[in-house]
Amino acid sequence: MMRTIGDPRVLAQLQARVRTLTPDSPRKWGKMNVQQMLSHIGGAMEWVLEGGEARMWESPMNPFLKFIAFRVPLPWPRGIPNPNDPAGVDVPAAEFEALQRRVLEALEAMGTWEVSQETPPHPAFGPLTTWEWKRWAFKHADHHLKQFSA
Repeated sequence: MMRTIGDPRVLAQLQARVRTLTPDSPRKWGKMNVQQMLSHIGGAMEWVLEGGEARMWESPMNPFLKFIAFRVPLPWPRGIPNPNDPAGVDVPAAEFEALQRRVLEALEAMGTWEVSQETPPHPAFGPLTTWEWKRWAFKHADHHLKQFSA
């Protein structure tokens, strides 16, 4: 079974992992600190939930890579360049608790959310179904939580 945040058990597990983070949680790879990571995953989910404007990647992923990313139960690779570099955003450590709450709330909202006409296409994968968005939300959060050993 492919895990998505539409499954209440998977959602609860992700939320528990978010709660284990501290303002001093060290990263295992990448450039982001824990505050930047929380801002990144919370902001990405809010962008989907609120129907934000899409800033498509210059070279979107081909359908085969999209299939691999969503359907093959392997971790996402590290170091994929993001044109909207989250490590370049200054996020003060004092915002940690607010960012942690933001992520917990966004995960909760994505768990019951459904695609609508306002749903933007994913910047790299293009239009996604409700299941694909919920799978993306799991894979994206899981990837970055592993980055901080959560």
